[in-house]
Amino acid sequence: MKKIIIPLAIIFVCTACFSGKTFGQIKFEHGTWAEIKAKAKAENKIIFMDAFTTWCGPCKWMVKNVFTNDTVANYYNSTFVNAKIDMEAGEGKELAIQYSIQAYPSLLYIDSNGEIVHRAAGSRETADFIQLGKDALNPDKQFGVLEKKYKNGQRDIQFMKLYLASLQEAGLKTVEPLAAYFSTQKEEDLTNRDNWNIIYSYLTDFKSKQFNYLIVNSAVFSKKYSSDSVNSKMYSIYMNQCLHLIYSKEADSTGYFKFKEEITKSGFAKSEELVLDSDIGYYLKKQDYINYSKVASLYIEKYQSANSSLLNEIAYEFYTSVQDKTMLAKAEQWSKKSYELDPNPITNGDTYACLLSVNEKKKEAIKLEKYLIEIIKSDPNKYDQSSITEMENKIADWSK
Repeated sequence: MKKIIIPLAIIFVCTACFSGKTFGQIKFEHGTWAEIKAKAKAENKIIFMDAFTTWCGPCKWMVKNVFTNDTVANYYNSTFVNAKIDMEAGEGKELAIQYSIQAYPSLLYIDSNGEIVHRAAGSRETADFIQLGKDALNPDKQFGVLEKKYKNGQRDIQFMKLYLASLQEAGLKTVEPLAAYFSTQKEEDLTNRDNWNIIYSYLTDFKSKQFNYLIVNSAVFSKKYSSDSVNSKMYSIYMNQCLHLIYSKEADSTGYFKFKEEITKSGFAKSEELVLDSDIGYYLKKQDYINYSKVASLYIEKYQSANSSLLNEIAYEFYTSVQDKTMLAKAEQWSKKSYELDPNPITNGDTYACLLSVNEKKKEAIKLEKYLIEIIKSDPNKYDQSSITEMENKIADWSK
């Protein structure tokens, strides 16, 4: 399991005195970055740095579920000098820039001279986390070794597969290395299997020559690799740009609507679905709930009527933000179907109860919520028991 958070701003901190304080069972050293490197040098060890933020959910999950594991602690304490560093203050701001931290948690393996040996981004289960530590000691897998080979001009296909995979694993951008690799390839060779695998796995830039080639020659790619895979790749690249135009600091409504027109005129087979999907995010960002409810309704009915998680997500958004009774009635039906497809009591079931309540079916809502609470209580290993209090508060409110 891997979870990654990519922030809008990248900041870092290193605090406290050199105390060797323990978080969980891994021994994390505190002190200045110079002191931590000096300790690593004295012990002839690599530094493991957990680069985290206080708001990062996957970071907290690692603290609770992985760093406290005895096997993990024994391996990391004997193998590395461990530094758990909050990335939002102090000395760490400069370190974040130095190590190009673009995702949280970032799991860095650094030598005593401050050079990156290996890195990855995202939380890991215990076995995967131990394997990551072993990979950091294996020259055949070290990110630092691959990066040096790339900087020295290596561009062969087998190497680039490894390097691009390592960049993606580290949560780093692949745009520049992709451009460098494709500059070595003839245009007519882009449809071969190796190049298609690279395009499918890593290409994100809709302005790139490779994406334009994919659009113009989509029929050729579809014949060789299936229309589903080609359409899926084109959809993701178009959507990536739509999201940029909606959510980035340079977000621009004029640019967004112009880009939608380009997609519609492109001849892309899934353009209508893509535009509706994107518009949901656009109108939600603008808090235009009238248009949001219209496009969400159309998108669900035409394309996503059996997607349980999406049905639940949009139904809950209607519950919290939409006032129109007709639309709320639709949301109730979506929520009901979501719950039928996946009877998760905390997510889909609770949303359904909430919509029953707002649609003046409070007796049904109370009955369902009580039933859901009993399901949660019956399996504490599967369901988070902390949700019960909030659900009981809802029942009290609906009972007034």
